[in-house]
Amino acid sequence: MMRFLRGLGIFFVLAGVGVLSAFAVVALLLRQEEVRVPDLTGQDIVTTIETLSQQGLQLKVERREPHPSYPRDTVLSQTPAGGATIKKGRPVRVVVSQGPSEMQAPKLAGENYRKAEMMIRQAGFFPADQSRVSSAEAPRDVVIAQDPPAETPLERGGRISLLVSSGKKAQAIVMPKLVGRKADDAVRAVERMGLQHRILYKTTGDKSQPVERTVVGQKPAAGYPVTADASVELVVSK
Repeated sequence: MMRFLRGLGIFFVLAGVGVLSAFAVVALLLRQEEVRVPDLTGQDIVTTIETLSQQGLQLKVERREPHPSYPRDTVLSQTPAGGATIKKGRPVRVVVSQGPSEMQAPKLAGENYRKAEMMIRQAGFFPADQSRVSSAEAPRDVVIAQDPPAETPLERGGRISLLVSSGKKAQAIVMPKLVGRKADDAVRAVERMGLQHRILYKTTGDKSQPVERTVVGQKPAAGYPVTADASVELVVSK
């Protein structure tokens, strides 16, 4: 009887050792199935496939997107991210570059706005809104900026807005009082201000006395602000 019990005890001990060994082997296998995901961003697709195969992982391309700087068939992003831990045999999903879009917004800064609009149409797009702003650097009618910027991927028929220079901001000049001054004196004052002028003559009522030509009216009126490209109208008696 004692021999039987001793044999039974040995059996259970061996069985317990076997169960523990089995759990240890399963745990070891589970740990071995987990691998660290490599960082694939910037790799070409062939290198990516090789890298994942070495790690026992699969590749799944989710989609392709145009990109202005990443070459065609280059990985733009991935899921899971590089450094994450996953089991062997699992897929790593990636977004792959199509390279620069075949359709890109042309560079328009520095061009006359009429030429820029022609360039937009020739590239397969349409001019959109045009805004103007004064600029001390860019000459009048020259494109300062655009939206979207140059080389931005854009679908055929897309619209491009322009910001165009209106030239230097004109300084305001306050009109002096010219009424009552001699015509020649008033004309010289207007010319010194850099303004254009136009003279209208008005006949006085008393023709018996010679009348010296004087300014009897002006437009714009005294005190009125004008720009350098303005024209002054002088009404002179005769």
